[in-house]
Amino acid sequence: MSLNLLHRIRLPKTSSPSPAIVMVHGWLGDENAMWAFDRVLPFNAVVITPRGPFEAGEGYGWTAVRGDGDAFDEGLSALREFVTRLPEVYPVDASRIVLMGFSQGGAMCVALTLASPTVAAATAALAGFLPDPARQWIIPGRLSGKPVFIAHGLNDTAVPVEEAVRAREALTLAGANVSYHEYAIGHKLSAQGMRDLKAWLEKSLS
Repeated sequence: MSLNLLHRIRLPKTSSPSPAIVMVHGWLGDENAMWAFDRVLPFNAVVITPRGPFEAGEGYGWTAVRGDGDAFDEGLSALREFVTRLPEVYPVDASRIVLMGFSQGGAMCVALTLASPTVAAATAALAGFLPDPARQWIIPGRLSGKPVFIAHGLNDTAVPVEEAVRAREALTLAGANVSYHEYAIGHKLSAQGMRDLKAWLEKSLS
């Protein structure tokens, strides 16, 4: 049995069902792009990075073009299928899956969380945003108590920090328990951001 998207995986030493962190790359990334975060991830978790379904220049994306509207549904469906089928293929505890995405990947994680609240236990959006098509799922109580981590650079010119604020407002309206962080950086995660992410992951998977 195989999954629908090419991916890279790190399995813990235990063979019993483990928590899983699905790292979702941004525009022009691939299944190798997110492993800079590996050092802050729990060692007892399955860590897996799918490759976006659309070729984009020298990399891949979750939509056919950079704008989040084009082929959005197809990209979201591909990510949903990948995440929901993980426990069929690997020793993953379906109740302890965390979505973690950067930039466009963060946007897709936010969208999937809103579209299918039961797919993951928690979500982290790093330099991400709320895709316009996902606004249809902003319903009060839809994400009641779900942990969400948002980290964004105040000097981000690729995805302005106002996008993170809009995502925070929407997710809070939907009932999520949002941990929101801003840093004096650009389109990346700072050392403090890494520490904050590590602490949030440990708490979310405890």
